[in-house]
Amino acid sequence: MYKAHFHHIHLNVSDIDASLNFYKKYFGAKYVKFRGKADALFTEKSFLLLDHVDTPPQTHLGSSLWHIGWSGVDGHSEFDWRVKEGIEVHTPLNPLGDNHWMYFYGPNKEVVEVYTGNKNHTFEHIHLLAANVDETMDWFRSHLGLIPEYNKAQPWPNNLFKWNVIHLDNINITINGKPVMERTWFPAAFKPTDGTIFDHIGFSFEKIEPVFEKMKSEGVTIVKEIGIDPIQGVKSFFVRGPDRLLVEIVEEKAIPEGIWN
Repeated sequence: MYKAHFHHIHLNVSDIDASLNFYKKYFGAKYVKFRGKADALFTEKSFLLLDHVDTPPQTHLGSSLWHIGWSGVDGHSEFDWRVKEGIEVHTPLNPLGDNHWMYFYGPNKEVVEVYTGNKNHTFEHIHLLAANVDETMDWFRSHLGLIPEYNKAQPWPNNLFKWNVIHLDNINITINGKPVMERTWFPAAFKPTDGTIFDHIGFSFEKIEPVFEKMKSEGVTIVKEIGIDPIQGVKSFFVRGPDRLLVEIVEEKAIPEGIWN
């Protein structure tokens, strides 16, 4: 079986130039012409792919894709320079042990975190919510071969909720379960990610036909069969992941080879 790699976050945006400039300015993403066809951003080992929509996209809040995040070094300076440069704040600087976290809004009100635990400035994580953390991890393990850090979901300090994490390439896929107490950030019922700002996430394999056949035989819901995307030019298929998360499986070599395809 071919190995999975993290490939992209796919955004629906009302102004492609505004989104390109935002992620370049505040998070150091690099502009690329993806496959020579589409404006996109490169984030060390993966991409932010952008689709233009005529009307403002739906908020991703209420879906299982809570936010995306970059790493930082010094919490106070990470927060202060972005605010000085005009970024919109969602949640101000907060301590987490010896580190800090903060949330900002992107141009389409998407939530972007900076977390200083890993002491660098790379694109670091995707944060998902799950009705059942263990079932979500079982889905990623069974169908994509991704192994979580813990065999079972772990209690967060003070037992506020359960969580687990997958380390894939340079990305952490962190998954939080339903809090013990009611929290506004956890949906009462999950809506599909497709059509929201964060439309879907993508994983790559060098060959996708075996992955497609495996998933189909395992009863995974196929949303779109193998085809070539007319905008980005990739060969891929789409499946419905846990908690109505849309997942794209792309045929691509791993980075760095994959960036030249």
